[in-house]
Amino acid sequence: MIGIVLVTLFGLFALGFPICYSIALSTIVYVLLNPDIISGLALVQRTLVGADSFIFLAVPCFMLAGELMNEGGVTKRLIAFAKSLVGSIRGGLAYVVVVVNMIMAGVSGSSVADAAAIGTIMIPTMTAQGYSKSFACAVNAVAGTIGPIIPPSIGFVIYAGITGVSVGKLFLAGAIPGVIMGVLLMFVCYVVAVRKDLPRSEKSSLRELFKNFKQSFVALMMPVIILGGILTGIVTPTEAAVVAVLYGMFVGKFVYKELTFDKLIRVFVVTAKQASRMVLIVCFAGAFGWILTFEGVPEMIVNIFSAVAEKPWVFLILINIAFLILGCFMEVTSILIIATPLLIPVLHKLGIDLVYFGVVMQLNLMIGQMTPPVGMLLFVICSIGKISMQDLVRGSLPFLLALLVALFLVTIFPRISLFLPGLLM
Repeated sequence: MIGIVLVTLFGLFALGFPICYSIALSTIVYVLLNPDIISGLALVQRTLVGADSFIFLAVPCFMLAGELMNEGGVTKRLIAFAKSLVGSIRGGLAYVVVVVNMIMAGVSGSSVADAAAIGTIMIPTMTAQGYSKSFACAVNAVAGTIGPIIPPSIGFVIYAGITGVSVGKLFLAGAIPGVIMGVLLMFVCYVVAVRKDLPRSEKSSLRELFKNFKQSFVALMMPVIILGGILTGIVTPTEAAVVAVLYGMFVGKFVYKELTFDKLIRVFVVTAKQASRMVLIVCFAGAFGWILTFEGVPEMIVNIFSAVAEKPWVFLILINIAFLILGCFMEVTSILIIATPLLIPVLHKLGIDLVYFGVVMQLNLMIGQMTPPVGMLLFVICSIGKISMQDLVRGSLPFLLALLVALFLVTIFPRISLFLPGLLM
């Protein structure tokens, strides 16, 4: 019976149905085929239970905080600050993109939001200064993958809600891997800049550097406020997300004075659409996961991996390969919500730390956002940069190699992820 459900699910994926509706229809098919076992009322209850978690309230709040900071004038001030720092280096605007994405990662936690906000400004700027469109679009797209790794991270919040691990530990665990990603991407930028003799911007004076730093200071303080509040126990992760929203509104309205009423309405509408889409996926995936558990799928997975991967490192290699393949065909949030509950028993059996695995999984899924045919970052940057998918993917290949190196390092050396949680928590 479960085979019919899975065929329905992947068949709907292939036909181009939205992820949440594909999961919902597959779940309904199972209920219709088993009316004596599961009632429609039970299905509705399990669907609501799927999103009945206090920690999930942080997701729309972090989304809203990121949109507020983007519309409130934060992005262009961070770009000016980063440009005064590294813009005078050969190929400096590419470094600016990576640095600003690393800073914005501490504000929004969303790869798509960061790539869209920064790419809208930087792609035209880079092409006007002599950078090829393929390179400009590629570096803006791939730098967006840092967003959900450096805290705060929407993906980590969802993972914590499913596994029950500490959000604070996950946030800390993503900090060093996020920096490693940024360093490796900047190394690729350096190699390309030397080979192609990319242009450099004028060197900023110390006075201009200080001025840009002062203007972006309030934006740079947001990650400090969020993480500091969580680590000191002053606020919970959900409360920290609300604080981020209030801080974003205050900065945009009273500090930079760019957050008008019309912009505020647009921010709320965009966030509502994004959050509702994610909540639907969470709800339907909860019901679908319940059916899989009822059919004993988690036990089957444990038995399969126990037979094939008796050692943790073998399992990690296999699961990384599986996620890289799934990332080509499925949306990141769907993979996270569906796969995590199924893998928890295997992780416990093999003694793999859930915090460490959460970082590995999130980094892997971010690479999936850069792989066709359904990589969201590719679609966003293609739309902004007016570039073909083929040219964008070709320009992204060196950067994807750097991200795979980062994934390899984080997978092989768990201490990279667990050092800060162990030190501070």
